[in-house]
Amino acid sequence: MKILIIPDVHGRDFWIEPCYHTEEFDKIIFLGDYHDPYPFQVSADTSRHRLRDKLLPFVLAHKDKVICLLGNHDGNYVIGEMADRMDVFHKGDIAHYLNQMDLKLAHQEGKYLFTHSGVLPAWLEYNNITLDDVLAGKISDDALVQISPERGGWHRCGSCIWGDVTEYTMSNKIPGLYQIFGHTQMGKEIITDEFACLDCRKAFVLDTELETLKPCDYGKTT
Repeated sequence: MKILIIPDVHGRDFWIEPCYHTEEFDKIIFLGDYHDPYPFQVSADTSRHRLRDKLLPFVLAHKDKVICLLGNHDGNYVIGEMADRMDVFHKGDIAHYLNQMDLKLAHQEGKYLFTHSGVLPAWLEYNNITLDDVLAGKISDDALVQISPERGGWHRCGSCIWGDVTEYTMSNKIPGLYQIFGHTQMGKEIITDEFACLDCRKAFVLDTELETLKPCDYGKTT
């Protein structure tokens, strides 16, 4: 199976060219954060219009293979205010677009687990939940908004939409799983034998048979 992975979008257009090649992939997985752009990269108006006119139509046209995950910035609109750069004057519109995308907390393909920021065993234990609960979306809003000191919060650890890559690096992992996530913006991806953090403004391709994860040949990298 070949999976196209699109890390945090934030109104940017790096995902568009790779998605012109939809037929080459068995699945396309977006890792979340579709709006709330960085002002020095994309304007809020441009981001909102790309969500409405580009991303949402693409998702709806390819429901058979596209999976969209929930990011912490998406939580601004479908859960409650929880991240910075919220588009407060267009909150209803953004919520309407995102709700049509059927956002999920997690997706699993064999040993590969996809979330916005990774699932920490300590977070599961702290909230008395299981990975199956995460995959089924049976997580309380209180658990989702948990933020560790690494991100300016006070909880023991971050949730599956708020955990920082430094937490994941220093913590125990879920045995038998290879986790793929974004959330922590970097200049270059981190791909290890145990996990991959891909929030670096480019798409990636996972080949589950060859067990390879590489930057996609299509599209811009900035």
